[in-house]
Amino acid sequence: MPRLPTIVNSEEHDLIRYNLRAETFFSGFNGVFLALAIFVSPVVAVTSFEATPLELTILVSAFPVGAFLGPVWAFLGRHWGMQKLVTQMALWANIPLFFVFFLDRQTDSAYFTALITLSQLFNSAMRMGQSSMYRVMYPRELRGFVLGRLTFWSYLTMVPSILATGWLLDKSLAMYQILYPLAGMCGLVSCLYYSMLHVPPHKVPRPSSANWRESLRGVQHILSQDRAYFLFQFAFFLSGSAFFMSTHIILLLTHKRFGFSAFELSLWMSVMPQLLLTLASPAWGKILDRHGIVHCRLIISFLMIAYLGSYLFGVVSGVAWFIYLGSILQGLANSGGQLTWLLASSHFAPRIEDVPLYNGIHFVLNGIRGLVAPWLGSILLVTAGGPWAIFASVLLTAASVPVIMRGLRLDDERDEPVLRVVPAKDEPGPAEKSAG
Repeated sequence: MPRLPTIVNSEEHDLIRYNLRAETFFSGFNGVFLALAIFVSPVVAVTSFEATPLELTILVSAFPVGAFLGPVWAFLGRHWGMQKLVTQMALWANIPLFFVFFLDRQTDSAYFTALITLSQLFNSAMRMGQSSMYRVMYPRELRGFVLGRLTFWSYLTMVPSILATGWLLDKSLAMYQILYPLAGMCGLVSCLYYSMLHVPPHKVPRPSSANWRESLRGVQHILSQDRAYFLFQFAFFLSGSAFFMSTHIILLLTHKRFGFSAFELSLWMSVMPQLLLTLASPAWGKILDRHGIVHCRLIISFLMIAYLGSYLFGVVSGVAWFIYLGSILQGLANSGGQLTWLLASSHFAPRIEDVPLYNGIHFVLNGIRGLVAPWLGSILLVTAGGPWAIFASVLLTAASVPVIMRGLRLDDERDEPVLRVVPAKDEPGPAEKSAG
């Protein structure tokens, strides 16, 4: 376990060190689950179950649909507590993987799609709870450091799991009967480790009594009053839409232009970006802690412009080295993007109790761009041609830069947020009482 930066007292140091160790084991075991349930499920659906295009579309859209349910997960988290939300939803996300063992690959592609879709929907709730817990578990000065290492360990198990799955499926298409229950077991072990986390007593947010109407008023208040958060989410939406609009187009054009084999496509379009994401996560954590989340988004936008431009030039010119460079730059950009995606709500929410509302907004916007942007890319591919679809993604990312720079000034002006978004009839939470 790495040594923590010396910015906390000895009592906090021991608790943070214990929680970081437990959450590291959670991230490692959960990486195996994520590999099978999310990243390789379309490959398994095509190779082992001969899934239809409709079934593939459902699989790809499952997580964004779960993100649309962000307000529901936020409501449950505020009533149950976020740690319980993570453990309960992680449990339900892993159970469907055990039933894959009983599926016949000749006739049960629809059942496979349904089981993995359920798993991804529950996983979206687990992700929301986990990102909300960072505000409770770790001080602001350490969140980038902590999340960089957690991301590293998650992807350290995820990437080999993806490669091993592809290799084993080449040996036997029926290997899914072993791999998915094994991933479910790893997921259950991760639940056990997450339940071992010790939340500092003075930071436990009390369950909220706010109803749906009050929660919606809180969302409206955030969007109208927290200008820095609004601009950050707007920039995030633009760059995220560029990513979703271009990813499948780049894959299709690369395959057509260069004739890459399935292994080469997997290596440069999936494995290489994820490998760079893994290796660069600790460095991004340090950058985030030192310069702040908004500065990180600005750097990420420039990296996105570079990698999308490299892909575009490679496709147009026919020079494969630009495809390789684009994949490397994409991995570096996605590494920082992963950290800022998970920490955005914890950074901007004024109080621990407000994080679920901020996460609800964050997840809904993620769901919108995840569902709409791929279709926009496909429409541009058919009507204008693939290079124009990538060029449009470059323009979207470039448009996010002035938005981030405008929000940068607002974020620098507020050391600690003072905006209150919980209905006034609620009493101060334990964290506020202890501070007073």
